[in-house]
Amino acid sequence: MSFASSLDTPLLNLSAKDSFTLRDACNGVHIFGGIGSGKTSGSGKTLAGAYLRAGMGGLVLCAKPEEVNLWLDYANQHGRRRSVILFDENGGFNFIDYELARQGTKGISNVTECLLRVLEAADQATGRHGGTSDQFWVDAIRQILNYTIPAIYSAYARVTVSDIIYFVSSASTKPEQLADDNWVAESYYARTLRRVIENPKVPIEENARQSLLHYWSTQYPAIPEKTRGNMVISLSTRLDRFRHGSLQKSFCGNTDIVPEMTFHGAIIIMNMPALTWNEDGIIGQQLFKFMWQRAVESRNGLDKTQHERPVFLWADEAQYFTNLKDDQFLSTCRGSRACVVFLTQTLPSYYAVFGRDKSDAADGLVGKFNTQIFHQNACNRTNHFASEMIGRALQLRNTTGRSTGTSQSEGLSQGSSETSGHTRGNSGYGKSGGSGENIGSNIGMGRTETFSTGASEQMDYLVQPMFFASNLKSGGKKHGNQVSALWFKVGGHFQNAIGAKGGNTLHVTFRQ
Repeated sequence: MSFASSLDTPLLNLSAKDSFTLRDACNGVHIFGGIGSGKTSGSGKTLAGAYLRAGMGGLVLCAKPEEVNLWLDYANQHGRRRSVILFDENGGFNFIDYELARQGTKGISNVTECLLRVLEAADQATGRHGGTSDQFWVDAIRQILNYTIPAIYSAYARVTVSDIIYFVSSASTKPEQLADDNWVAESYYARTLRRVIENPKVPIEENARQSLLHYWSTQYPAIPEKTRGNMVISLSTRLDRFRHGSLQKSFCGNTDIVPEMTFHGAIIIMNMPALTWNEDGIIGQQLFKFMWQRAVESRNGLDKTQHERPVFLWADEAQYFTNLKDDQFLSTCRGSRACVVFLTQTLPSYYAVFGRDKSDAADGLVGKFNTQIFHQNACNRTNHFASEMIGRALQLRNTTGRSTGTSQSEGLSQGSSETSGHTRGNSGYGKSGGSGENIGSNIGMGRTETFSTGASEQMDYLVQPMFFASNLKSGGKKHGNQVSALWFKVGGHFQNAIGAKGGNTLHVTFRQ
C-alpha cells in the first residue's frame, strides 16, 4: 500500500491558498471543543480521513465504545478496512516477553520502566495523583523491581507479573530465614535465588549477580518493617489486575499484536473503551501506548522499511490516556514521523488528571502541539487560553461622543417714586404732589448640543474569548450540518488569515 512520504505533501486544503501538510501533521494537532461542538464529527473526522488516505499506520485509543465502529466506518470510507486490527481480549501483547525478546538482559531496565508506567496509570485511573512526597515510594519500588526482574529472568528465562508478586511477597526479611530448610522449601524467593547461584537458565554478569544478592541479603531486610510492608502491598495490589480478567488475557498471555505492525500500515484500534472496561481499559491502553511510543522513538535506528511510513497516535477524550511522559514524546516524535492528535473538551480536563499543582505541566503539554483547533466552547479558561495563543495586535477602535445642554434665566424688577411740594406767595398758598410705579420682568432660555467622532489604536486580542462561545457553528440541522472552528498554526503565515494576510489563524468550516 502506497503512502505519503514527502513532508511537504498536502493532506488538506484549508482555503484556496492554504494547506495542511504532512510536516504539519508531524508537528502535532490538538483539538478543543465543548460538548456537542462538533470536534469529533468536524475537524476530527476530516483529519482522520486525511491520515487514512495518506496511507499512515496508526494507534487509536478509545474512551467511548462507539469510537470503535466510528473508526471502522472511517476505514471503510477510505479503503483501509483491511489495515484494521482490533485489540481486545481476543488479542494479545505480552509486554514483558516482548521487551525481553527485543533486548534480552539489556531490556530488563525497560521492563522496570514499563511496570512503573503501569503503576502510574493505575494511580491515574483511580484518581490518585502522585506528588513530590510520593517520589520516595516510586524510587523504592523501582529499586525492588530492578533487583527482582533480573533474578527471575536469570533463573527461569521468563518473567510474569505473578512471578514478580510471588518473589517479593516471599522475600526474606530476617537473615535466619535463609538457614531454615523448611522456609527455603516454601519460599519462591529462596528457590529462585538458589537457581541464580547454582543453575541459572540465563547467566548474568558477576558484578550484577553480586549486587543482586547483596540487595536481597542485606539492603532489603534492613528496610524498616512498616516501610517494607507498605512497599510490598503497594506493588502487589496495583499489579494484581494483571493476574486475572481481561488484562491478564490481553497483556500476560500470548503475543499476536505488536506496536511495529503500525510501521507497515496497520491501524490498531484499542477495543477496550475506558467507559466499558473502566480502570482496566485506561491502564491497558496507556500501557500499549507507552510501548508504541518507545518503539516509534527507536525506529529510526532500524532499516528504512521500518521508519519511512508516517504513523499516527489518536486519542479522543485524551484526558483518559495522557500523562506527563507524553510531553517528552511530543518533543522528539517529529523526527520519527509520528503524528499525534489529541481531542478534549477543556484545559481543566487535563488539570483534573494531572492534579492542580501540575497545571503548568498540563499547559506545557498542550503547547507542544503546533496546530491547535478551537471549536465552540463554554469554558472561560480554555477560551482565554485560545485568545492568548492566537495573540494580540493593534486594533483601530472608533469612538463617538455627544453632549447636550439647556439653560434658563428669569428676572423681575420693580420700582416706585413719589414727589410733593408747597408754595407760598403774596397771593396765597399752594400745594402739589405726584407718585409713580414701574414693574418689569424678563425670561430667557438656551440649548446647546455637540457631536464628536474619532479613532484610537489599542493593543487587544485578535479574537475575543466570547467569540468561541457564541460565533462558531456546531453542526446539525440548525447549521446545515456544518461545523466551524479557528485553526491556529505556529508560524502559520496563512494567506487568508484572520486579522491580516500572513497571520497564524484561519476561520475554517467542516461538513459533518
